[in-house]
Amino acid sequence: MSDTTDKITKLQELGLSELEAHIYLALTSVSAVSALSLSRSLAVPRTSVYDALMRLIEKGLVEKVVKSKSTWYKASPVSVLGNFVEEQGSKLASMKEALDSLTLQLKNRAGDLKTTEVRYYEGAEGMRQMVWNCLKAKKEIVGYSVFGRVDVVGLKFYQRFVSEFAARSLADRVIASPTKRTLDYIFKDVKPGFHQLSFQNIRSLPENKLYIAGDTMIYNDTYAVSYWEGHEVVGVEIENADFVRHELSIFELLWDLASPVSL
Repeated sequence: MSDTTDKITKLQELGLSELEAHIYLALTSVSAVSALSLSRSLAVPRTSVYDALMRLIEKGLVEKVVKSKSTWYKASPVSVLGNFVEEQGSKLASMKEALDSLTLQLKNRAGDLKTTEVRYYEGAEGMRQMVWNCLKAKKEIVGYSVFGRVDVVGLKFYQRFVSEFAARSLADRVIASPTKRTLDYIFKDVKPGFHQLSFQNIRSLPENKLYIAGDTMIYNDTYAVSYWEGHEVVGVEIENADFVRHELSIFELLWDLASPVSL
């Protein structure tokens, strides 16, 4: 069995279709690529490639990257497969064995090729993607918010997000401005089962000390900021370890200065 065939077989053992396995493996050898390029290199119709990419995105194994208004795709680090494996209950033992072998073979090649990346999102669907992306956090998400993003992403989606947030044992700390609008959202929405936050993890600073617009999430090596007002819904993710370290240091200083929010 060739090395490539062995990797494809292990990916299929992890629950991917043959085409999904070929696409994921192809993406691990490049930083990002278009669906058209994948279609040509794999000699598979573009519609089939696109459908497989959408399934891989849903599984958290592929991410969209916007470059010069064109949509490209990249493989998530092979370590993300660990979360996927955990969801496969009945196949857990054999899937973990395949994952361990595949991790050694690929050695996070997709991550090694990565430099600073900027990803742009638009509309409610883009906002949902950004919110879901923060579930990749290793432990904690911190940031700033005016609250109310549930109005953009929808209640059904947000309830699913909150459930997944709890299942992954993540934590969230947020600094907000104590404006009437923000406090109304906090007192209405921040409750068990409906929001991932608790009052103990919310602090505030006056607007004349810190002006907050939209929502900022900082986790892993990602700085994500989104804004919604009127008909405009936009967001940007910046992936750079040094930049995130800089932003985290600022957040912690402000967190120490901020006041707790309580009922």
